[in-house]
Amino acid sequence: MFTYVFIGLLLVLAGVVGLQLMFIFYIERVYKMRVEHTRKLEREARHLRQKIELLEEKLSEKNALLERHGIETETFDEAWADILDDRN
Repeated sequence: MFTYVFIGLLLVLAGVVGLQLMFIFYIERVYKMRVEHTRKLEREARHLRQKIELLEEKLSEKNALLERHGIETETFDEAWADILDDRN
C-alpha cells in the first residue's frame, strides 16, 4: 500500500518539478525579449538624439543667416509664450 502512495507522491513531485522548469524557461525567454527590446529602444533613442543634434545645428545656422541679414528671430521661449496666449 505504501508503495503506491510513494509512487503517487513521486509522480506529483515530478509534475511540480516539470512545471517549475517550464516556468523558469518562460521567465528566461521573457527576460531575453525585454533585453532585446531595451537594446532596440536604446538604438532608437541614440538615433533620435543624433537627429535632434543635427536639426539643432541646422536651426542655429539658419538663425545665424537670418540675423546676418537683419531679420529678427523669436527665441524658443517667446514662441511658446505666443502659442499659449493664442490658445487662451
